[in-house]
Amino acid sequence: MNIKSYTSIEPTKFDSDKAKGVAARVVIGKKDGAGNFCMRIFEVSPGGFTPRHSHDWEHEIFVHSGKGEFFGSAGWTPAKAGDAVFIPS
Repeated sequence: MNIKSYTSIEPTKFDSDKAKGVAARVVIGKKDGAGNFCMRIFEVSPGGFTPRHSHDWEHEIFVHSGKGEFFGSAGWTPAKAGDAVFIPS
């Protein structure tokens, strides 16, 4: 078992035309022995965004604080703190 604070992990920062104002941390991943899942925390600054993209696997996202929008097959959908978002593959 491994317990750690996410703040102890140095974030990778993105600030370009593809992703702006984003700090990303891999909290639990392959380096921790996780072979099936990867837990990441993204902090998106006001006005920031991640690139529109898709994967062959689903995403489960929990909005811890703030609000934003997610893009999917139905277009843009708002989400706020406390919302859980499921994005199919």
